[in-house]
Amino acid sequence: MFQIKKIRPVDINEDIGRIVFKMHESKMEGMPVFSDHYEGMVYLKDIVVRNLDISTKVRVFIKKVPKLTDGENQIYNLANRGFKDYDVLPFFVNNDYIGVVSLLDYLSSLDLKIDLDKVAIEARIIDQNETIGVARNILNKEDVFLVSDKNEIVGAVNCFSLARIISTKRDRILTPDKIEEDEIKIKDFAEDFVKIEEKIGKDELIELLRENKYVVYKNKIITPKTIFRNLIKFEEYMKPEFSGFELTEGVYTDVIYKELNNFAKKVQKIIKPEKIKFHLKKLKKTGKTLYELNGRIIAGGRIISANVTGYGLLDLVQELIDKLEVQIIKAKH
Repeated sequence: MFQIKKIRPVDINEDIGRIVFKMHESKMEGMPVFSDHYEGMVYLKDIVVRNLDISTKVRVFIKKVPKLTDGENQIYNLANRGFKDYDVLPFFVNNDYIGVVSLLDYLSSLDLKIDLDKVAIEARIIDQNETIGVARNILNKEDVFLVSDKNEIVGAVNCFSLARIISTKRDRILTPDKIEEDEIKIKDFAEDFVKIEEKIGKDELIELLRENKYVVYKNKIITPKTIFRNLIKFEEYMKPEFSGFELTEGVYTDVIYKELNNFAKKVQKIIKPEKIKFHLKKLKKTGKTLYELNGRIIAGGRIISANVTGYGLLDLVQELIDKLEVQIIKAKH
């Protein structure tokens, strides 16, 4: 089981200046928002990538995200879905808010062997004299970038770097209400970074990320998100259900299963199905076998289905796939 942090919720009417300060101090990328009940989550990135008045209310940035709950099988399924888009998720027991779980704490609970060369990604390198607007545009899509001065890497910037200039700390040096936006340069808030020179173990890497949020390895970036994305590349896809497929083992049968499984993988790249099921029925069992093959996909509350009838089962598989693909494309658009 992973660690649950007992983070005090923020009020729906709080100013983003105060929220950013809290996130910066606690090193949390997201916090739960409450009125007289749970409203959703607010995330640091959504705030700092915009040029906003620090008195803007947090209610503007509330997001409805998956809630982690107790139950081992369910919780890991929810986590795998939720952490694809968010770095922090709320944890509830019997509809009562308990705390939050970070992506990093989730990763630390898994039995992983992390290959640094596979989880490190190419970093954007931006000149230190570019403006804060450039930084915001980059961080809207990425988690961190490196900063250069005359072709030498001199620092890095992530969302916590931007948080420093809009927090409500009294000793702040740079704030949008003191300096014109186009006068703030990246060098004004770029920070030192931790560089890994050689491969290290999972536990040591996790601790470095817990303290720094990212590390640099061979001039590439490693974050909890890059580790997670590499993890889900190899995550077993949602297998389709097969009903009535009482077929004799052999090459012919293997090809049928391969075609349907490959189609299921393709479907999951286009839409996010909750269920894929294929049902085979023999309509005529004497003489030449007559088959009826049905396909059913449930996605986003919508049911996509098709059925075909004929004698050649391999041909029926392709015919069914063609019919379902037409409907999937229509549903996507």
